[in-house]
Amino acid sequence: MKKSYILIGICIALFFNLVFSNISSAQITNPIVEKIKKSQLSVGLQEVVQIPKSLIEPKKEGIARLNLLANAGDGSGRLFVNDMRGKLYVINNNQASVYLDLKALILAFRNKTNQQGFSYFAFHPEFRQNGIFYTVHSEEKNNSLPDFPVTKTIIDRAGNIIQSSHHDVVLEWKTTNPASNIFSGNFREILRIEQPYADHNVGQLGFNPNTKPGDVDYGMLYIAIADGGSDGFPVSNTDPLDNGQDLSVPLGKILRIDPFGNNSANTKYGIPEDNPFALDNNPKTLGEIWAYGLRNPHRFSWDRGGEGKMLIVDIGQALIEEINLGSKGANYGWGNREGTWVIDEKNENALFPLPKDDAKYGYTYPVAQYDHDKPADWQGSYSVAIADGYVYRGKAIPELVGQYIFADFGNDGRFFHVPVDKLVNGKQAKIKQLRLFDGQKETSFLEIVGSKRSDVRLGVDEQGEIYVTSKSDGKVRKIVRSRKL
Repeated sequence: MKKSYILIGICIALFFNLVFSNISSAQITNPIVEKIKKSQLSVGLQEVVQIPKSLIEPKKEGIARLNLLANAGDGSGRLFVNDMRGKLYVINNNQASVYLDLKALILAFRNKTNQQGFSYFAFHPEFRQNGIFYTVHSEEKNNSLPDFPVTKTIIDRAGNIIQSSHHDVVLEWKTTNPASNIFSGNFREILRIEQPYADHNVGQLGFNPNTKPGDVDYGMLYIAIADGGSDGFPVSNTDPLDNGQDLSVPLGKILRIDPFGNNSANTKYGIPEDNPFALDNNPKTLGEIWAYGLRNPHRFSWDRGGEGKMLIVDIGQALIEEINLGSKGANYGWGNREGTWVIDEKNENALFPLPKDDAKYGYTYPVAQYDHDKPADWQGSYSVAIADGYVYRGKAIPELVGQYIFADFGNDGRFFHVPVDKLVNGKQAKIKQLRLFDGQKETSFLEIVGSKRSDVRLGVDEQGEIYVTSKSDGKVRKIVRSRKL
């Protein structure tokens, strides 16, 4: 009799273990149930300047593909914005003119897909004195040898082994007159990265604006690099080359280098000793890596007030868009995690709950996230991709101070906000939609640009005011107080 009870008990235990095991591993179809609600906060947009059309091919022009707006931090009040087809414009007194024609100087310049071309730029903290700034652009491979070659097998949609796509190149430029509105000087190559696929390339370059001379982080150049892409992969787009977790490659990482140093493998830049893997004895671990496990961290920024937090946006695969706190040595989980869920390596559309022993993996999770659900009033095709964001520290809109303002550049086109003080590791901050007005009429950014896709990007001036650009109409606009009743 006792043996029968024991057997029955074992069977019951096994049954419940099986049930709970299946529940914990069940696929999640709606990861974030609560919808993003509209905020009481609202803004308007004021047009600043129209950037000229750019040449697509002989005798054919197209709307400028604006990707980044930034200031030089030199006290001049000037703004700079790049057209991915090759030109950097300076905006002075609401007038735009060509500052640098990068394409004209780079013979192997490549601009064959939406994610290639002249992508990003960043001014050195001492630009006013030294005239130095940095750019990243795409090039044909030609006969140039990359500092970071692709060492993994690349497969196309049909399952065939193919060659790599192109090179991304970081250049250092030095102008003879920092106050001039036309570049005149020289440049040198800092590093060259071979890209396996055409998408998910090198992202933003940037310097921590909260540092001062003598600080260990002063003058250190941060470089966001996506996972190398998934274009055409036949089975799954979930990090097909497993780059996110591979510390031997720069893809899927935030790098941090000293552009004035020379202890790198190519001797053209330095590897800071305080980087998390700089003193690692493993020769396959790159000392340039500052953080890893990212899919497409194309933009980052620092709060110019408060705690000076670094905020990294990471475009999701099929379900989740992320805002992450920048942290030295952090592993953000890609391609094992998307947001705060487990992602299936063989099925990009499948998410699962975190395992009970998740803490042992040491992943750093987003501090705010949203999914790809359509707004209730949406009609037509739909795609979602987090654009970028800045903590508002301007004076023109007092109610926005301390709010992290960001947007989505897919078909969505919405603007969002979240208090920067609520962006804390281990928690999920509540995102709200920032209301947008055209005069006294509530509208959407898509209606303003007259397009089916917003292609919105944000930028900031020296006073902390935020600007908006779009590849859909090539215009620069400023976020201003709304005039709603």
